[in-house]
Amino acid sequence: MTQWLDIEEKNLRAVTDVLVHWNRHDVNGVLDFYDEGIIWTNIALEEKYSGRNEVGAFIKKLIIAFPDLNFSVSERIAHENTVAEKWEIRGTHLGPFLNIPATGRPIVIAGMSMVEMRDGKFYRDNFYFDSTGVLRQMGLMPSIEATQTLPGRAILWAAVNRVPVATFAGIGAAALLLLRRASSRS
Repeated sequence: MTQWLDIEEKNLRAVTDVLVHWNRHDVNGVLDFYDEGIIWTNIALEEKYSGRNEVGAFIKKLIIAFPDLNFSVSERIAHENTVAEKWEIRGTHLGPFLNIPATGRPIVIAGMSMVEMRDGKFYRDNFYFDSTGVLRQMGLMPSIEATQTLPGRAILWAAVNRVPVATFAGIGAAALLLLRRASSRS
């Protein structure tokens, strides 16, 4: 039991200490906490990054997209070689992210990770984040409240039923304007 407690403490220290490097935008410093064989599984984007080079490339893209990026972890639970984390990334969207050009909007990316550690280093990280929430904050999706309005339901119905744009154009243009107004109020 004491052996696992020592390992859990070492793992919790590593997942805490890496945050300094994230918030300094020190990619190499972050990667020092990662095992050579690291595999990140980005569930939200359906992508996998294998090795420090691929993980580092993703981190660099994230920092370009959010140059004022701040990474925080609000909860951590360790069990043997596994650490679960609830985290947030905050920043201003000033570069491409999800192939979406900069919007200049403040964004909060809420997510969770299930990390497998090896010798005190990140070995596997399966994580997801609220991609729909990110798109809403970028202004690319309406709020849930707006989709409950008559124009919102009409647009959703047309999208689900694949109504051609030309057919829906007259009604859709008016509904889209009303939906945007309703979304901007919420």
